[in-house]
Amino acid sequence: MDLRTVFNCMISVSELGRGQASKVIQAVEDQGTPYIVIKNNKPQAVIVSIHEYIELMKAKDMVNSLAVPAPSELHHSLPVDNGFSSSPGYAGQRSSSLTADEINIFLQEEND
Repeated sequence: MDLRTVFNCMISVSELGRGQASKVIQAVEDQGTPYIVIKNNKPQAVIVSIHEYIELMKAKDMVNSLAVPAPSELHHSLPVDNGFSSSPGYAGQRSSSLTADEINIFLQEEND
């Protein structure tokens, strides 16, 4: 979208209150172009078609379902041990789970 289109699709709250809302909603429905609502010279909201809104909510749900848990949530679900496997024949070898110290170091680095 070029700059002229962006400026043409901006409307102030006061203009909406002066009877322009119906015109803007019709333009959004007909052209599919979102309108940016300006209040005190700052963007405050976006008017989009119901179809666009539904698509955005579907995309948001999909992204949220793929989201990686925050590091603070991870340390509760990771298996923790002393760092060495106790299985016969594997004494002294590292296990695949993280130790409590390793988790704390990782979390500390994430917070720095």
